[in-house]
Amino acid sequence: MITAYKNTTDLFVETVKDWNDAQWLNVIKPTQDEVNRLIQSYGFPKDFLEDALDSEESSRIEYDDESGYSLIISDLPISKSGKYKLKSFTTLPLGIIIGKDIIVTVCAKPFSYFDHLAKRQINLKYKSQFALKLMYDMAAQYNRSLRLLNKERRQVEYNLQHRVTNTRLYLLSEIEKSLVYFLASLETNSSTIRRLFRLPAIKRFDEDEELLEDLQNEHQQAVETTELYLRIVESMSNSYASLLSNQLNTTMKTLTIFTVLLTLPTLVFSFFGMNVPLPIDTESMLSWLIIIVISIVLVIVMFTFLWRSDKL
Repeated sequence: MITAYKNTTDLFVETVKDWNDAQWLNVIKPTQDEVNRLIQSYGFPKDFLEDALDSEESSRIEYDDESGYSLIISDLPISKSGKYKLKSFTTLPLGIIIGKDIIVTVCAKPFSYFDHLAKRQINLKYKSQFALKLMYDMAAQYNRSLRLLNKERRQVEYNLQHRVTNTRLYLLSEIEKSLVYFLASLETNSSTIRRLFRLPAIKRFDEDEELLEDLQNEHQQAVETTELYLRIVESMSNSYASLLSNQLNTTMKTLTIFTVLLTLPTLVFSFFGMNVPLPIDTESMLSWLIIIVISIVLVIVMFTFLWRSDKL
């Protein structure tokens, strides 16, 4: 799907049907015919589109001398649905292709990321400034997503304090996985931001300096927050892993003690139950009481020994 945009007279963004009037094309999961039409119409390298549509592509900047187009690939957070009702995220590359007369954004999956742009005044004539604003919006999206993840983490932590279950531990691992995706993507985005204006086709003006500083601050906040939340979740995971291990050890210890204590009466009954002569009258009720007393005495002795040696 390809959506074409241009500026109105008051610098708001509106959709247009004719690509010849477009200043910005938003390309979402294009068909092969759409890919061919884009390349024929604008002449940028086909690799620019293919790389931006590759979900495993790393964040980077590239410039094509022959066509004069620049490519910026930056990862952005995407919400994903899972088995449980949990807000989890992954990351996906967003390609920004900048030319002399057009800017093209490319992504492999549909999302509502640019819906808010129609409500803002953005001058699409300044393409490098527009790319910078997109990068800032992506950094801000990371911080919004991190706040949602932290809210989910607090709820999972609250539930785990009441009862540790496999489902709740799975939810914690999903949060940790989202944070790992975020940190990996933010680290690669950092190098892209540092190199953002080294390309010949991307020029920075004086009025962009403040925006670039805001971008760097927003991105650095996202990196630091992700690292903090990831350390918290890893600490929680390790704590609950130790707790479960300790509970398992306690359970095994209890079962072992019961096994030892129950083995002693079994030995006594087995000994007196053998078909051999014993110094006890087999026809007297006293014989049964003596066997019970011997068993109880042995259990008490063993229990006292274990208690004094701190085995209980």
